[in-house]
Amino acid sequence: MKRFAMLTLVILVVSYFGCSREHRDLPTGFLFDAPPEPANLTVNPGAELATLEWSFPGESFGSLDHFNVYYYYEMFDMMEQIGTTTDTTFIDSFLVGNLYYCYEVSAVNVSGLEGWRTGPVCVFVTSAAP
Repeated sequence: MKRFAMLTLVILVVSYFGCSREHRDLPTGFLFDAPPEPANLTVNPGAELATLEWSFPGESFGSLDHFNVYYYYEMFDMMEQIGTTTDTTFIDSFLVGNLYYCYEVSAVNVSGLEGWRTGPVCVFVTSAAP
């Protein structure tokens, strides 16, 4: 009998505090939509480094927390997050020269929701001069 009483109490509390009567009013303070995809990703190769730049819609910066930067392994069709930034640029340094590197970028809002990633952009990174 105690279980039934406790379950009834939990249901009453959740129904009172949980959501609106018609389930259409969202709690305030949370963003339920993921941010838009960053645009115009360009990767400029250098000697053992790559400089990434992209654009992001200005009206979305208010809810933006950071950008995630990923390696895209084309051969295996796999992703690996390599860093985060709050800017629209990222420098990946100490790379091994004479290899192709592919990158993708996504935006994350203040609620922690990650949006779509850009398509992969691949560049050939050269070796530093001896």
